[in-house]
Amino acid sequence: MDRFIDVVGTGTLSESVAEYRADVTLQVRAAQVETAIQEVSDLRSECIRRLRTAGLTDRELLEGGAEVWRPWYLKKKPGQEASQKLLVSCEDMQRLMGALGALESLFENQRYSISVSMRRPIFATNLAARREAERAAIADAENKAANIAGRAGLSLDGVIECEELDTKMSRSGSFGDQDWMGGAVAAGGAGGDLGETLEAATRSTSVRFRVRYAATPV
Repeated sequence: MDRFIDVVGTGTLSESVAEYRADVTLQVRAAQVETAIQEVSDLRSECIRRLRTAGLTDRELLEGGAEVWRPWYLKKKPGQEASQKLLVSCEDMQRLMGALGALESLFENQRYSISVSMRRPIFATNLAARREAERAAIADAENKAANIAGRAGLSLDGVIECEELDTKMSRSGSFGDQDWMGGAVAAGGAGGDLGETLEAATRSTSVRFRVRYAATPV
């Protein structure tokens, strides 16, 4: 009878935010649908100009689509709402918030509104750190198998199979990457300067391998 020992080894590494991403939704309410569509289009164009002036590049600005609707809760009042979305990304949170703050004066008109919803940030993986975590996972598996073998009166006799399992990641806690539902942020009054700068948020990533070792009686 073939004897073997199956174990799962784990190694961890830390990953930092490399790029922050946000959905910027612009909304306009007007009596006529044509007016709402035209005004939100003009508002979008002015927002793009200001974001570019504030330092965001074309690579950091993407089209997010448009919608037009009449709110059900205002059926007794004339009015249509139109919205357009911009997808914004930036490696520097300070620069992102400064750019969004440059839009503030556009929304003094009570028929205009803006909302910012932070999406899950993109994390950077250091290749050397990843390889080190993989080596640690294999070493962890071997230590576990050796401990089991010793208790069972067996000795390890080489690896039969090795399979990488799904990576497990913790949440960083930053907007868009919380452990609870959330992430919507009002941008009006965001302001330009966040004050003191801090390190980018990090998350812990677990690399896991299932390893099967052949085992023989001692």
